[in-house]
Amino acid sequence: MQKIDSTFCESITKLNLESQNQRLRLFAKVDITTKLKILASQKQLFHKLKSSYDDVDNAILTLSSLVLAIDFVANELDDVNLNAIKLRGKNNKAKIKRQKVLGYWAIVRTLKLEQNMSFRDIATYFAKYHKLEVSYSTIYELWNELENHTQIKEN
Repeated sequence: MQKIDSTFCESITKLNLESQNQRLRLFAKVDITTKLKILASQKQLFHKLKSSYDDVDNAILTLSSLVLAIDFVANELDDVNLNAIKLRGKNNKAKIKRQKVLGYWAIVRTLKLEQNMSFRDIATYFAKYHKLEVSYSTIYELWNELENHTQIKEN
């Protein structure tokens, strides 16, 4: 097996390393039907590349064909769909932080109810002791959603 070098991939795809990584991040964000479309296209591109670059390692050709297939499908998407995909990825980050805060909800309740800490102080507490960078507004929104809703049901 020959030495794997990023310049092989760059020469085949005509994209620098950062552009290749952008395409791969886009692949992670798209829905399953678009992923399947990309993979179908990737398979065809791999065989074309294999006939042109028979001396290059299959792993490099696989990666190159995947990047090219993502690029091809991304160029087919209009700006609205592309922006919607990018926005969906940003929403996932917020959902992940939200889930982490929910995992620590007992701590949030204790700090708020027993220690009378503000939401800003709770956010600082999580950053310092749990290495969780979360906005105070996220904690506040969850508090209103969970605690205020619970108190209304109890009355």
